[in-house]
Amino acid sequence: MKTILDSSSTGVSRLLHSCRPTFISVGTVAIVIGLWTLLTGCSPQATTSPASVDAGPPDEATVHDDDVAMVIDGREITVAEIDEHMKDQFMTEFRRQPADKQYTLRETAAKGLVQKMIVEGEAKKRGMSADELLEQISDSAGTPTDDEIETWYKANPNRVRGAQLEDLASQIEQLILSERRITALNEIVDPILEKTSWRMVLAPPRTDLDTTRLVRGTADAPITIMTFSDYQCPYCILAEPVLDEVLERYPDKVRVAHRHFPLESIHAFARPAAEASMCAEAQGKFWEYHQAIFNLSGKLSKDSLAKIGSDLGLDIEELNACIDERRFKEFVDTDFAAGRAAGVTGTPSFFINGVAYNGSRDADGMSKQIDLELARIEGR
Repeated sequence: MKTILDSSSTGVSRLLHSCRPTFISVGTVAIVIGLWTLLTGCSPQATTSPASVDAGPPDEATVHDDDVAMVIDGREITVAEIDEHMKDQFMTEFRRQPADKQYTLRETAAKGLVQKMIVEGEAKKRGMSADELLEQISDSAGTPTDDEIETWYKANPNRVRGAQLEDLASQIEQLILSERRITALNEIVDPILEKTSWRMVLAPPRTDLDTTRLVRGTADAPITIMTFSDYQCPYCILAEPVLDEVLERYPDKVRVAHRHFPLESIHAFARPAAEASMCAEAQGKFWEYHQAIFNLSGKLSKDSLAKIGSDLGLDIEELNACIDERRFKEFVDTDFAAGRAAGVTGTPSFFINGVAYNGSRDADGMSKQIDLELARIEGR
């Protein structure tokens, strides 16, 4: 089975397509940390203060393993000893992480190991060291110009959220440069990886999640994508056509289960919309009502919820009574509690057969995880 390394594994694309803080691989933290608070989306914990933006990683100092780092009671402690202690600290912290985070870290490390082996092999063919090849790749990316940085800034107003260009220029430069280096590296790695057969044998941890009656797709499909969603989250709105495309790609293999996860602290009509959608479900029109809510792009009001019902030909008197009496409050509460128990903190959150999905939020990224899950099921 061929597994393609995806630049989204760096965590960059996930930052730009999700309404929550997401896991970022260690190698990318220094590059994107300055944009962290500006590029996260619909999470109650997110902050947007430009003052917290870091200027980026400091210049790397020249340090050798046998350099003396400190002296304790006359005993010299080397850099190598401190580094070894840091490894112990990292592993202690690693073991404190939830099982899904441990798996994600191991999976990221495994992909990095495959990439490392490919780079070392290619460097040997070219008669140079792996470090020399990586430096050559890095140099080929070139430094973004001021015009390119300004173009990126103007093209991404929603991602910078009103911050001034001069405050973000260095971070944007690092982000563009990082993406270019990833592209340059993939141009070398991907053709070789296409010919390389490898797979993760270690099984990912799974969360036991029950589906409700809100399911679309083939009833007995081997793959269930469960999504925890908020009707006013812009990233949930963007996720809907992605799920549609995935269902089209896997008509007999995938079904989608919807769970409500309204973020009431930041989206005033997310819960009323969720409860209203269940009132529509009681009249047999959940999916139509569900899509009509998303079509409003988060611009919801009590009147809009009634208008959607009218447009769909629902019994308006019954719909309004259901909404006013909050007949489905407990249903939404149960969904929200299930999400919390599964570790959901923001939206959209996806689980593929109970495995938390943290990849890129597009059909290609999701399809890769589906293919991996199908391979596990089929024993490939």
